[in-house]
Amino acid sequence: MSQRRGLVFAMAVLGAYALAGLFGGWMWHELWQPSAGVVVDHQWYADGNALREEFSGTALYVLVSAGIGLVLGVVFALVGGVRPMLTLLTCVAGALLAGWLMARLGQRLGPADPAELALRAEDGTRLPSALTVSGLTPQLSFALGSLAALGAIFTLFSGKAPEATFAAEPRG
Repeated sequence: MSQRRGLVFAMAVLGAYALAGLFGGWMWHELWQPSAGVVVDHQWYADGNALREEFSGTALYVLVSAGIGLVLGVVFALVGGVRPMLTLLTCVAGALLAGWLMARLGQRLGPADPAELALRAEDGTRLPSALTVSGLTPQLSFALGSLAALGAIFTLFSGKAPEATFAAEPRG
């Protein structure tokens, strides 16, 4: 694979991951159901299902992102198997970008933060919870799905010829 073809491949991988991240953000938003809460003294109080719903938002994020990452990892491992290092690096970079885009779009499409809305709302107003991802670790699930796929495909279907740029590397 020439340098130009490698660059085109890398750009295609990054573009595909960016589009997949946007699609994942939309899908995450569509699958999630917000819990409700009520405003009392300009503070939002969630009902009994709020903690479960907050977890379901994070769990759905992980499931959607890991699933899409897995599919893209398989596709690009099979297509870019000639240059595994380029494929690995671009897939990891693309998956991190996709995870970030997915979180930002999903949160933007979801309801606004009820704690901020409660500051201006009347007592007794019912507000939905916000769509969020708790912590950094779930945001790595896109990359983990891709890495799992790449590792499986590269291990199961490893080629016999060394990569061109690593020809001088000693093989055990």
